[in-house]
Parts: sequence; C-alpha cells; structure tokens
Amino acid sequence: MMATIRDIAKKMGLSVSTVSRALNDNQRISLQTRRQVKEVAEALGYQPNYNARNLTNQEANSVGVIFPVNNRVVDNIFYVGLLRGINEQLNARNYVLAVAVGESSDQVLENVRSMINRAQIKRFILLYSHVNDPVIDLLKSASVEFVTVGKPAAGQDWLYVDNDNVEAGADGTRYLMKKLHVSTPVFAESTNDWPYEVDRKTGYLREMSLAKKSPVVFSVPDNDDSVVNQFIEENPQMDGVVAVDDYTGLKVYHRFKLLHPGREIEVVGYNNSLPNELTDQHFHSVDLNPNEMGRAAVKLLFQPETEKLRHIIVSHIIQKS
Repeated sequence: MMATIRDIAKKMGLSVSTVSRALNDNQRISLQTRRQVKEVAEALGYQPNYNARNLTNQEANSVGVIFPVNNRVVDNIFYVGLLRGINEQLNARNYVLAVAVGESSDQVLENVRSMINRAQIKRFILLYSHVNDPVIDLLKSASVEFVTVGKPAAGQDWLYVDNDNVEAGADGTRYLMKKLHVSTPVFAESTNDWPYEVDRKTGYLREMSLAKKSPVVFSVPDNDDSVVNQFIEENPQMDGVVAVDDYTGLKVYHRFKLLHPGREIEVVGYNNSLPNELTDQHFHSVDLNPNEMGRAAVKLLFQPETEKLRHIIVSHIIQKS
C-alpha cells in the first residue's frame, strides 16, 4: 500500500495540514520543515495525487502551449526543439502540455479562451511575443500565469525567455566579415518588425559601424520574388547576407543563385531550422538552442515565489555548414 500524507504526519509528529502545506511549498511553512517533510515523504515512497491536488486548486494538470499563426510553424524544427524542452520539464512536474494552434488569430484566441474557461488551465507558454496581440491581452486580463518565448516590445512587461538577439545579430555579421571574408554584407529582414528582428538588425548595424562600412537593410516580402530580384540587381556589391531567420535567408540565397549561378554568396540565418538538403556549405545558421529555451520557459513559469525572475537569456552558437 502506498504511503499517504497521514503516514508522513504520524511519523513526524506533525498535523496533516502542516504536511500538506509543506509538500505544496507553502511559504508559511519554514524551509527546513519543508525539506524534512519531503525527505520523509521520499523515504516512505509517497506519491502525490497531482490531479486531485490541482482539482482542489481549480487548476488543470496542464500547461497551454500557444503557437503563432504562421504557415511555417508545422515544418519548422525550431518549434520541435522548443516543445521537446517544454515537455521534458513538464513531465518532471507531472504536468502535460495542451496545444493551441489555428489558421487565424480568432481561432487561436477562441482555443485559448476555452482552455481557460472550460479546461481550467492556469499556466501558458506562448512561442512568440507580438505587439498588440489579442491572445496576450486575454492572458493579461485573466487570472493566469504566462511566459513568452521572445522578449516583449518596448513599454510592455511580462515573463519571457529569449536569446541576446543584439549579440546574435552582431555575431552573425562578424562571422561573415572576419571568418568568411565578406566585404559587403546586407541585412535581410521580414516585413513584421518583431522585437527579435529589431534586435538582430541593431547588432548588424553596430558591427557595420565598427567596421566603418555602409549598412544596407532590405525588407523581404512574403510573396513577391520580383522585389527580391530587383534588390539583388540593384546591389551588385553584396557578397554576404545576414538574414533575420533561415527562411528569409534561403529565399534571398535562392534568388541570388538563380540570377548569378556563377557567383558565390555567404548567408547567415537564424534558428538552425532547415534540413541539410536545402542548404550547402555557403549557408550558415545561428542555433538559438530551442531545447534549452523550452526548458527555461517552464522553469520560469513554475519558479518559487522567492525567486521572482523576470526573464532568462539563453546562449546561441553559429552552426557552420
């Protein structure tokens, strides 16, 4: 027969309520008592009933993981890495993940609203951080905890996990110029102006200034290759690209090779999210360590009240093709 809270209380000469509070890390119980209770519980083989505990607290034994509305999500291994890290940490806490995904913001919003009101989910991890996002507005107005992967825009404040994207942008630019001897790298961004893009561009601009080179920034449209072709033709000096992500970098790289099949160009993208068969030795990517980002997001979401961390910054590394 498995040990119960009453068994622990009897062995230690404590009340059942004190043992229950200690096992649930109630701050009213001293740290020493909490540790002693947990040691005895482990020695007795006590297994907590997480479903019952969370039902009492009117909280589901789940964490909502919210995906961005983006047609690249399904086949992007960056998100797979995030989910692996999240799931690892949730398993250790006897929680499971529930996914919110949709083809539109309205679909995702309704999914999350149902998670809160019907499924009693009280903790969420958003795999993005957007300005004026209705899902984030909903979470801020509800009695829930949430963490975003990506820092908030200026003037906003919530828990987040991120990389140092200014340094990541600078590292990618330095790698092109110093390791690959690129003389005129351009910066290719999307049209979204998301916080991480702004930071990576800031790093690029800083390195170009330090190298006393003129920066060139180009916004790559989603569905207009003619604009990309025009940019390439108008910038014959470009011999390298710092792209805000791998997909943007791959688009520019492919257009360049179609227009100039006899010329080489070096590209640095971000997320290390492309299968090897789509790239070659001239395409490089900054690995943002998504597994660790996922683990860090859960740690932040479940941190003890005594820690009160507002964010965790995860390191990055350039993957050489």
